[in-house]
Amino acid sequence: MNQLDEISQLLDDSIIVEYLEQNPDFFSHQPRLLATLNLPAAQNGTVSLVSRQAGIMRHKIATLEDEITSLMTIAAQNQQLYLTFSKLFYLLLDCNDIETLSKTLHDYLAQQLSLDDTQLILFDDHAPTPHKRQQYENLIVQRIGRSDHYFGRINQQEQQLLFGQQTDGSIALIALGKHGELGLLAISSHDANHFHPEMDNLMLMQLCRLISNLINRLLIL
Repeated sequence: MNQLDEISQLLDDSIIVEYLEQNPDFFSHQPRLLATLNLPAAQNGTVSLVSRQAGIMRHKIATLEDEITSLMTIAAQNQQLYLTFSKLFYLLLDCNDIETLSKTLHDYLAQQLSLDDTQLILFDDHAPTPHKRQQYENLIVQRIGRSDHYFGRINQQEQQLLFGQQTDGSIALIALGKHGELGLLAISSHDANHFHPEMDNLMLMQLCRLISNLINRLLIL
């Protein structure tokens, strides 16, 4: 056994990999070796290391381009959503009573976001149409719990309680006030996947904070 064979037996893949990781410029100092290396490829037979690396790099670039395109699309959608909600905020600030606020909210969400129904359910006795919190206690415990909102689907009994009718699809249910003492905002969509637990809730939660402040102000007037 010659010296080269003895060295080969002592080496394993992990040692070679570790050396190359610690010396990433190794092949730049060994251009002749780089040119002679070939790697098996499932689709293209045997290709040079340079070609294989170029292919991997092209794939990475294509993946990054797809990710950038996706992020740009999401950014554009978020900007449009922000502008839509900003217009709604200004309209709500101009409301002088709770009835107008509720109607403005319902009409705008239906026209601009194609949402089916919006119900402003208030527990305060001074509200134009007060609701008894006890009627909604089980719903609040089951759906909202210790959180301040619920996004997803509900059963027919809950649909009837919130909207007065069966409403297929998904809903957003958000507590109004610091501890839900003011009431609930319920929004329905015919799309079963429109409201879901993983969705971004920033704009809706800001909307509800504004509504809560406006309701407190209007109940005093």
